[in-house]
Amino acid sequence: MTTHTTPSASTKAGKMTWSSRIEVNSLPGADLDERARARQNADEERPRTSRIEREIIWAVVVLYAAIIACFAGLHLLGVAQFG
Repeated sequence: MTTHTTPSASTKAGKMTWSSRIEVNSLPGADLDERARARQNADEERPRTSRIEREIIWAVVVLYAAIIACFAGLHLLGVAQFG
């Protein structure tokens, strides 16, 4: 059974809140600028990430097509030789 406690009035350290795991997390305020910068950096990196994902998808498609072409060539070779 989990018990939830709240800090007493004498131990207040600014704006604080308790999470469900009894860990102290700061409310947004002082580090709002840091969060905004982190969000902006994540937004700037997202197009590059999607470009990399697109390149990986194309590489997989080309590799898959090459494998199918190899099997088709082997099949045609077998038909031509052992027909």
